[in-house]
Amino acid sequence: MTTTRKTIAIISGTIALLIVLFFIVLATFDWNRLKPTINQKVSAELNRPFAIRGDLGVVWERQRDERGWRSWVPWPHVHAEDIVLGNPPDIPQVTMVHLPRVEATLAPLSLLSKTVYLPWIKLQQPDARLIRLSGKTNNWTFTLGSDDAAASQAGPSDWSFRLDNILFDRGRIAIIDKVTRADITLTVDPLGKPLPFSEVTGTEGKEAPKKVADYVFGLTARGSYRDQPLSGSGKIGGMLALRSEGTPFPLQGDFRSGNTRVAFSGTVNDPLSLGGVDLRLKFSGDSLGDLYDLTGIVLPDTPAFSTDGRLRATFNQQGGSRFTYRDFNGRIGESDIHGSLTYATGKPRPKLEGDVESRQLRLADLGR
Repeated sequence: MTTTRKTIAIISGTIALLIVLFFIVLATFDWNRLKPTINQKVSAELNRPFAIRGDLGVVWERQRDERGWRSWVPWPHVHAEDIVLGNPPDIPQVTMVHLPRVEATLAPLSLLSKTVYLPWIKLQQPDARLIRLSGKTNNWTFTLGSDDAAASQAGPSDWSFRLDNILFDRGRIAIIDKVTRADITLTVDPLGKPLPFSEVTGTEGKEAPKKVADYVFGLTARGSYRDQPLSGSGKIGGMLALRSEGTPFPLQGDFRSGNTRVAFSGTVNDPLSLGGVDLRLKFSGDSLGDLYDLTGIVLPDTPAFSTDGRLRATFNQQGGSRFTYRDFNGRIGESDIHGSLTYATGKPRPKLEGDVESRQLRLADLGR
């Protein structure tokens, strides 16, 4: 063997040994040593307490679904236990979010294109509390600790983040809102098997959106709203539906607050920015005036009512939000009502207009 070949063999062997040693170190490293640093950095960035109180670990595994040489690249599967995110100082309650366990996998090769790609993240029994004490004080608005001026001078980051799916076994969200006097607990459970939109709404073979995501989660609500007892249940789509452009996000629900009932089924367009809704909507209750707490629209006090129609709404428009309740049928007291109404929130003042017909109308039913 010539000197050149010996040199190449030594260099190749050294590189291979270093790679093996690198992965041995990664596989045997105690990631719990990083917890104090992670807790301190995240707490400082979020301006609120954060702690991983349980085990933190990484397991490296090959993805056999990948093709060619990519199937030999190990992916890190991260798990962390007993994670707590606290509230800002002006919120008296201690904890905002508690996660008994979180698991996630990272696609390492995506880092070469400056993308942090998580194919999935799994949350075990997430428990969150959303609290609002006033119009300016809540715990879901984050004030980051980074220098805003420095960030603006640096310009937009070249890095991007992608998350395909969020999995969890059961979640709980407590809503405490002093502004609306709401104290509601939502429980969210996976349905086990996704339900087609048409199967839940009964629109199969009828006029319906051509492409709507399936229902993935079921939810129940218990508590009080505006000092009235509230209860109900519903279904919503999954994470993939939130990210899919052009695919409406499905939702369905049936809720009662006091003697007022609201039932709906339909879709949300562009849900991450709340582009609009298209719902089959039913209202019923003791008086139209009771709907003010739910809608913000001032309506007269009336006898008992019920109505069924189609609500279409657009938000984030320059002229304000616009709500259209089309082709509704209902009753107020002994009077029947039919028609369409449009409510716009533009300036100088909100505007309610429309056409309403009745075959049997008692003026006493329209207000008292």
